Amino acid sequence: MPETTPLVLLGRKFDGFERALTAQFRAIPDVSARFELVEIGDLEDKVLHGDGATSGANDVLMLITDWLPALIESGRLLPLDEHFAAAPPQGWPDAWVPSLRELQRGPDGKTYGIAYHDGPMMQLYRTDLYGDPKEQAGFAERFGYPLAPATNWSQMHDQAIWFNRPDEGLYGTVQAGFPDEHNNVYDFLTHLWSRGGELIDGSGRSGLDRTPALEAIDYLHDLWHVSRVVDPAAADWDSVASGVHFAAGEAAMMVNWCGFAALSADPQSPTHGLVGCAPVPGGEGPDGSTVTMNAYWVLTVASGTSDPDRAIDLIRRLATHEMDVRTAIGGGSATRRDSWAATEVQAIAPYYGVLEQAHAHARSVPVDSRWPVIAGILNEMMRAVVVDASGRRALEQAHARLNEFLAGTKDAG
Repeated sequence: MPETTPLVLLGRKFDGFERALTAQFRAIPDVSARFELVEIGDLEDKVLHGDGATSGANDVLMLITDWLPALIESGRLLPLDEHFAAAPPQGWPDAWVPSLRELQRGPDGKTYGIAYHDGPMMQLYRTDLYGDPKEQAGFAERFGYPLAPATNWSQMHDQAIWFNRPDEGLYGTVQAGFPDEHNNVYDFLTHLWSRGGELIDGSGRSGLDRTPALEAIDYLHDLWHVSRVVDPAAADWDSVASGVHFAAGEAAMMVNWCGFAALSADPQSPTHGLVGCAPVPGGEGPDGSTVTMNAYWVLTVASGTSDPDRAIDLIRRLATHEMDVRTAIGGGSATRRDSWAATEVQAIAPYYGVLEQAHAHARSVPVDSRWPVIAGILNEMMRAVVVDASGRRALEQAHARLNEFLAGTKDAG
């Protein structure tokens, strides 16, 4: 590739990424590069199911960690270790917490990417509503305990019911119901794990016939179709859209990616200064726990690039503290410890002060090259729950499909 030919970074369409990358590329005018951002479904089709990593059309890929095992196993991403050994990114590796370095490591122990945009999921809530004395008094009278960010799913359900006022343009909570194998699947797994369940048991069979899975699906079905504390329009909202609607003041609280609290940083936002962050609610009983879903976006090098040295250097340049701060300012989420501690970053959103604590409870989808197929099964299950209101029938069908698939493959990794 001639030096004058721009490198191409392909990633997900998101205003925060657009703003951050625009500012970052302007800050490195000596690097010939451009970026292209597409909808998440199109990105998956291009990279995971198409030739986006091998055709040579793209050099750097911004990818969600869920897709990495399949891409690494098939040789569609290049390892970065030799280049990092010779010229490591600023602060590598300790500038990133361990849970932001694990999911891009292949079964060969090599590193295939560096974190660009961080989750994890947290509980976002309206401080003006939760701090209102009238709301506190009314809630305590009805439910018998003080109004505060929920520590378990039962409390979240109570609070969603309390604040659900669709006639006033306010719903109890927000869910991202769009079937994109993203938040709809993560929501189910968060409930499953926090209730002590497992997607795949120790014998390599589906765990979707156990009590935690039943409780999880019943809870999510209730939010949509029984208590109806979610805007029906959210069936068409992905994670970004759900965050935008929350920032617009349309719900009292939600469990979603912490970075969406930054959408309220704009002084013109209806929720500016009114969003707080707390840990994700946990399951109840002896097997219950708090689980924070951990998935994040990484910069990787496509195996089809004709200039891996320049591609890796671009990643190195985008991974500095200065560039990470630009990610936060642009509306993404910083990934470095020193960025989380920076005054200008902490002023953007309330979650930066507790990110390291949140990562202590982080858990990710199975690091398994079969995950795209498994995610498709769960995606169809959640589509049926949200759109068809089928509840347990959808779970039973997913259990049968997952068992059939697992029986024909090796034990889960």
